[in-house]
Amino acid sequence: MSGKLKVIDCDGYKLTNHRVHCRRGVMWLGQTCNLRCKFCYFSDRIANAEHPEHAFMSLEKARGICKALVEEYGNNSIDIQGGEPTIYPGIHELISYCDEIGLKPTLITNALILDKLEACQKLKDAGVFDLLISAHALGETYNQLVQVPGASARQLKALDNLKQVGIPFRFNTVLSHDAIPQLMEIAQVAQQKGARAVNFIAYNPFIDQADGTKRTAENIPRYAEVAKQLIPVIDFLDQHQIEVNVRYLPFCIFPEKYRRFVQNFQQIVYDLHEWESASEVWSGAGPQRHSKEQLSPTVRFNDRIAQIRETRFRDEVEEQQGYPLAVERLLDELRVKFEESDKQQFKVAFFGNPGIGQQLSEILNQHLFWQSRWQMYGYISSQEYHQADCLNGAPWYSDAQLAVEPPDAIITTTETFITQVHALIEQYGLLNSTLDYFGNYSRMEHYQPLFYLEELGEIENFSDLDYAYKEYRTWMAKTMHPYTKGEKCQQCSLLGICDGFHKDYAEIFGFAEACSIQLPEPAYDPRFYMAEQLKVVEAQEYHWALPDQPA
Repeated sequence: MSGKLKVIDCDGYKLTNHRVHCRRGVMWLGQTCNLRCKFCYFSDRIANAEHPEHAFMSLEKARGICKALVEEYGNNSIDIQGGEPTIYPGIHELISYCDEIGLKPTLITNALILDKLEACQKLKDAGVFDLLISAHALGETYNQLVQVPGASARQLKALDNLKQVGIPFRFNTVLSHDAIPQLMEIAQVAQQKGARAVNFIAYNPFIDQADGTKRTAENIPRYAEVAKQLIPVIDFLDQHQIEVNVRYLPFCIFPEKYRRFVQNFQQIVYDLHEWESASEVWSGAGPQRHSKEQLSPTVRFNDRIAQIRETRFRDEVEEQQGYPLAVERLLDELRVKFEESDKQQFKVAFFGNPGIGQQLSEILNQHLFWQSRWQMYGYISSQEYHQADCLNGAPWYSDAQLAVEPPDAIITTTETFITQVHALIEQYGLLNSTLDYFGNYSRMEHYQPLFYLEELGEIENFSDLDYAYKEYRTWMAKTMHPYTKGEKCQQCSLLGICDGFHKDYAEIFGFAEACSIQLPEPAYDPRFYMAEQLKVVEAQEYHWALPDQPA
């Protein structure tokens, strides 16, 4: 990283290349929406009224999430999304509450109902700060993408209303195949209507789009075509001092001068309009997104990273620091239970995350003491999620099966739903048979950097929090969201800061568009390019997000 510090005055905000960690939280009110976007991450949940995430949550629960984001995680702004948050019955009360507790509220919205001036004014009066508008195309192309006639005209009318009322806004534009030819027109609308930033977001295989059927060679735009269309658009927006971000695409498809605008998972940590990782771990978990569930206890970020190391990258971590202590403790407690019984074999059930259960079963199979002393009872889930008779080659039961033939030991493999799992187990009088793999073991009081993945390495003037964010975001691109890296990626100096190619994209098109960028030294700092990018800082954030200001 190099270059001169820049701070540019704009109308009510500043642009700067000074980078600090974001402090923004996020919440999902429920997957109820007035559009049916073909590329939506939650398309199945929006279509299925019975899905646990479909219905809107209560206002009381939403306030509880906001309160925790402020008091437990120190967030000072929030993205409120649905589905569509403007149709949430208590949206104005929720916005006012956020404003009262120091959580600057943003709505991620399609803005259709804001085609009425009074609706905009009501949001303004409630205390909304700004809107992130899903401006995915224009005219009939937009109408077809969102599957609602007349939607584009309503959205354009809403932009005029917002400008008149004085609510700032930014754009999100998904880089769908149909929208690619309209990117310059979208940028021109952003400039004419007064958008402060435009985010061009790859059509990603995330969540409901990851089912293997929705993304095909016909509807996924090629990376090279996206870059070709985006380059003049980036030039236009940058010339008009509009922040521009290109999210979740590999660096190598852009010439060097445009890489400062590319943001993969590691870079968005330094975007004030993106989500702070520690709070997202908690607010993005099931209980905080299911309308009928009670809020789960908040999660310490260090502990989450400890769990990731132990469950996702056990082999890699063992090479550096030996066998995870959490596993050893679990095996010791299981052995105590076994030796207190008069049994020759223990029937062990795994309740919660089946992937973690499978890893623990493999450990038992390989362990000298346990190889002949345990038997797989099976994987357990609540009736709501039990969908088959077999999982990972073993029986898969609903929780009711516990009462028919109780196992000797139940190992819980979920922290997110630990309260609900305990309640179900207690119904059958089996709580004393339960060992919590997460409940007591995965603790990291003080974060310690550990370079167990090829993307991780020492970085000058990097704090422990910087390292923690980088480790977590690196993990997301490897396991939570499907990315992959090819031979040219492995030889590239940007391996440490790039997510790579979408996995299904590589399966369809291969890695022919990849190139290996060669630098004097490998790049590990996520800010390597984005340190030269100009990004928006709002007036409320000057005191902590700009240089030479009091903390």
